[in-house]
Amino acid sequence: MNRHFSTWLLLAAGLALTACAIGQRPLEKNAQSDELQKETTVGVPLPPGCQTMALPAGRTHLTVSYQEPTTDENNAPLNDLAYTTIYVSTPHSKAQAIRVWTNNPHGGARVTIRNVPAPAQEVELCVTATNWARKESVPATPTQPKP
Repeated sequence: MNRHFSTWLLLAAGLALTACAIGQRPLEKNAQSDELQKETTVGVPLPPGCQTMALPAGRTHLTVSYQEPTTDENNAPLNDLAYTTIYVSTPHSKAQAIRVWTNNPHGGARVTIRNVPAPAQEVELCVTATNWARKESVPATPTQPKP
């Protein structure tokens, strides 16, 4: 009996380590891909707290990078992250929301989305995280977007 329990325990530990390793793989996607086009909604309200950023003249697209959260608002480890959402808008207008599904419900992946349309030289930009119960976090500002 103890031998079977030890084998099961080692197997469970191995699966847990594998799951952690998968969560750390970077997620790199193109906003113009069919996958993300199907996950983009135009005309949504911008969550309060998004920051305004200026882009270089003539830029029509940008790259957005961020790290998925690993804890919830109570600082408890995540186990039910469903997706993150990138919000992009011009000041005082409706936003577009790009939903990016996670590969790991514990979060932690480095996410890079290329070719995100920039509707103007000044954009409002933020990212939220949503769990399987559809509870969305407050916005966070991704790292400085790259044109």
